[in-house]
Amino acid sequence: MLELVKRNYWWPGIKENIKKYVQGCIKYQQNIVQHQQKSGELHLLEILQGPWQEISINIIGPLPRSNGMDVIMVIVNKFTKMIWLKVITTNISSEAIAKIYIGSQGKFLVTEDHNLH
Repeated sequence: MLELVKRNYWWPGIKENIKKYVQGCIKYQQNIVQHQQKSGELHLLEILQGPWQEISINIIGPLPRSNGMDVIMVIVNKFTKMIWLKVITTNISSEAIAKIYIGSQGKFLVTEDHNLH
């Protein structure tokens, strides 16, 4: 479209004006080719009934070593948004992480605002 207009006309800001005009055109919007994959269906999340029904565990690191530890493990209770932090090493096994989690019930160091999402 720009090339067609530029054959006969020119003014300062012609490229931006033509782009804005074309993007505002209803026929252009209806016929534009989408180059991204269509989104999947959204599914509602199950409503949790109480704390510790669902958690997330994340690892932050590696960080500079301190007392032999170089990673922070973050456990989030998805019902209350309460978090528990534990310093660990990068070479820890998944079994050891599970034991730390099971042994941590009730020993929380930091809590978040319940209004955070």
